[in-house]
Amino acid sequence: MKKMHIGAAFMAVVVLTSLVWLGCSKDKDSELYGVIYGTVADFATGQPIGNANVKLRQTGETTLTGSDGSYEFQNVPSGNYSINVSKAGYTDLIDDYVIVVSDGKKVRRDVQIQKLPSALRIVNSNGEDISVLDFGAEADVTSRTFSIFNDSPGKITWYIDVVDCGWISSVKSMLTDRSAGEIEPGRQEPVMVKINRSGLADGLNTYMLNINSDNGSKELKIVAGEEIGLPSLSTEPVSNTTQTSVTFNGKIIDAGLPPYDERGFVYSTSAQPTYDDNVGRITAVVNGQASFSANQSGLEANHAYYVRAYAKNTIGVAYGNDVYFTTGSLQTQVSTSAVTNISAESATLNGTITVEGSPAYTEKGFCYGTAANPTISNNRVVATGSGTGSFSKNISGLQYDVTYHVRAYAIQNGQPIYGNDVMFATAWSNTQVQTSAATNVSYASATFNGIVITEGSPAYTERGFCYSSTATQPTISSTKIPVAGSGEGNYSKSVSGLANLTTYYVRAYALQNGTPVYGNAVSFTTIWVDATVQTSAVTNISTTSARFNGKVNNAGTPAYTEKGFCYSSSNPYPTVGDNRINMLANGTGNYYYTENGLSEGTTYYVRAYVMQDGSPVYGNVVTFTTSGQTVQPVVYTNEVSNLTPNTSGGIIMSWSVRFNGSVSNAGNPPYVERGFFYGTSMNPTGNKQVVSGTGTGSFYKNVTGLSNYQTYYVRAYVKTASGTYIYGQNEVFQTFD
Repeated sequence: MKKMHIGAAFMAVVVLTSLVWLGCSKDKDSELYGVIYGTVADFATGQPIGNANVKLRQTGETTLTGSDGSYEFQNVPSGNYSINVSKAGYTDLIDDYVIVVSDGKKVRRDVQIQKLPSALRIVNSNGEDISVLDFGAEADVTSRTFSIFNDSPGKITWYIDVVDCGWISSVKSMLTDRSAGEIEPGRQEPVMVKINRSGLADGLNTYMLNINSDNGSKELKIVAGEEIGLPSLSTEPVSNTTQTSVTFNGKIIDAGLPPYDERGFVYSTSAQPTYDDNVGRITAVVNGQASFSANQSGLEANHAYYVRAYAKNTIGVAYGNDVYFTTGSLQTQVSTSAVTNISAESATLNGTITVEGSPAYTEKGFCYGTAANPTISNNRVVATGSGTGSFSKNISGLQYDVTYHVRAYAIQNGQPIYGNDVMFATAWSNTQVQTSAATNVSYASATFNGIVITEGSPAYTERGFCYSSTATQPTISSTKIPVAGSGEGNYSKSVSGLANLTTYYVRAYALQNGTPVYGNAVSFTTIWVDATVQTSAVTNISTTSARFNGKVNNAGTPAYTEKGFCYSSSNPYPTVGDNRINMLANGTGNYYYTENGLSEGTTYYVRAYVMQDGSPVYGNVVTFTTSGQTVQPVVYTNEVSNLTPNTSGGIIMSWSVRFNGSVSNAGNPPYVERGFFYGTSMNPTGNKQVVSGTGTGSFYKNVTGLSNYQTYYVRAYVKTASGTYIYGQNEVFQTFD
């Protein structure tokens, strides 16, 4: 089963240790007992769950819940406990909540468990979950199968209700010939679905089949037949127009389902002619080709007509768009010439009117696009003039490095007449940039240098530099610095705010048509020279003053901005956060400062410093003591604490303890070491335990590996600058078994 684990392995060790101590310290007659009780409920509904198995983990004792979900463990020895809960159809619960039993009390612990997901699955012969059973459109396919799979630890009962839909004849188990039954855990029941195709409606038939059980339900879509629809087609412009005849043109876009078995054209002097109207109709050959035509004669001269291509299947008739044409005119004739003056984004389009037509055309020009045979619904430019002869038009705003198609056109009687399709391609040449070495490199700035070798066509729209301290090939997604200007040649940019002593990578770039073009990557490292300072011996020491001496050996790069001294009587490594004497920066060499107001008979720590780039740089530490009376330090031994047995398998192997001491007076001069001596005799001087630190206040040391059944003595100590040990009083303690 799946586990819902709350994890606390350490508790078992605590419980075991507690029982061992109880066994050592009490006899059985005096041992106290308590009661653990509670309820088990459903996590989702809150309803009580009967017949659930509850186990007391520390003892292995188990019990079952009643119909009200309750359980109880009696006569439980005092101690710490936790429970497990399991129930068929639910997720096992490992409850790490600590139940503390003491003083014969009753302790309650209520829990909730989660139900397992639905066990019912619908699968195919490969055991894969399915949601659709498709009979398709084949007439001889009248049965399909699926299986009900029991994916649970317990037996399930299933049943299927089929509402009469006119074409599903039966849904029954292939094993029992029934629509209901039981399935053992991990087993499956094959089910056959039979259909009556004579009951199917035209098109796609669907039915949602419900498979139910006492542990979940599923839906299975039953599908039979296929989608049906009318053909789709377009009416193309007419051709070969004379005073009494014309060629109709059409194109099948989709043959429909079932496929069309007749196609042709309907025409009339009114818009939107139809197949059933009392108008002209002419059929075209059905030969599997999408484009089709038909020649129609006997039309009225100089008359306006509408024509629509049509295609017919068993569902009905589909029509193309209306095309308007007029008989009795001389058609304008136009041709397209080669394109000239081609650049990256412009060109000159050329055409010729060879026949003006009658009536004369009312507009001429060009249409162009990236697909063959563009029309005036694509890009369209109008040219001025009338009559026959050549005409041209300059266009711009073209895309770079793209192939275009262009056709000259003329509009006669409101209809476009097109010339031949001519192709041309716009020009493209790449922008080229190069990165030169960085110059004027300092600790926080540098000058970037680049060259535009080739401007490119189209010309770049932005140039600059991109740089990074991590990416060896930086991009404009790193740090980007545009540089004003255009054309070819050198360009530069001064950059500040760089990190000191850091290697950077930089590339020149240019944006051509919105895409970055990069030069080579160059690297450089910002400069940093540490400022150095040393502290000299303190001179002119009196009871309350002294002269501090320092020396700046190197001003650094960047140069330091402040120098001085910092000192403290408690911090062995004084910082600018302690007592601080700042002085103006003025290069290298010796400097000094006499500090007054010091304490008599006190030891001080002093360091020279400089501030470089906002951070302190320190010299060595020098100590000195102002004049005053010698005072012995005072140390005390405090009571030991944390006396703890170290056990293995319930047996005490050794003991640990914490020694405690305190210094009430550090002395003058102050002591130089502190710690503890311990042993099995009074006034110990062996087993030395040094504790870091100086000054007054408490200090301690944790000691392990002490023996069982032993009396120990411990003394805190401090060691003076002259090497004398000052001791605290003896503290005594005992270990046991």
